[in-house]
Amino acid sequence: CSAKRQELLMRRYDEKLLAALRDYIIDYQRENGSSPTYRKIMQKFSSGFTSTAKISGYINVLCERRLIERDGKGSIKVDKRFKTETVNAPIVGQVACGEPIEAIENIEGSFVLPKELYGDGELMVLKAQGESMKGVGIDDGDYIVIRRQATAEYGDMVLAIIGTGGTVKTFYPQKNGKIVLHPENDGYDDIIVDDCMIQGVVVGCMKCYR
Repeated sequence: CSAKRQELLMRRYDEKLLAALRDYIIDYQRENGSSPTYRKIMQKFSSGFTSTAKISGYINVLCERRLIERDGKGSIKVDKRFKTETVNAPIVGQVACGEPIEAIENIEGSFVLPKELYGDGELMVLKAQGESMKGVGIDDGDYIVIRRQATAEYGDMVLAIIGTGGTVKTFYPQKNGKIVLHPENDGYDDIIVDDCMIQGVVVGCMKCYR
């Protein structure tokens, strides 16, 4: 009897809509690292789902078939392949990839960045100005992701403050006490200073092709 009842219940559900819902949930998780809300599902399938109760019924069928899962709170569980932690990184103006420019933090917006790519810590984003780091793939107009910290290791790419000016260069402290801030472009000269303030280490670069 139970098997017959299960068969009758299954006939209530549109198999094409079930498949489309499952594909949408997986695609949404892959793109966003989270599951769609019932409101999002209703917007996507405006003719297929006219109530949250109907969505819940279809979700239950997908769970029974082990195509998706619910978490402890009853929400759609994110597939672990698509789940990622993020950090909010403010855009704080421009930085010189050439001669130092005035170091003024002006928050212009923010990026939500995956920790898996950029790591932990306090992150900020600066827009590159100049071509002195072109040799490591940082071009004029790129967005440089920097982890705030006051120290750096030999060979790190850093955001260095010289006087009131900031610049991104490769950091080479010398045994004689001097610091070489090295551009990764043969058309630029080293900046050699007695001291500088390290404000962060470069952990990534984002490009916009437009």
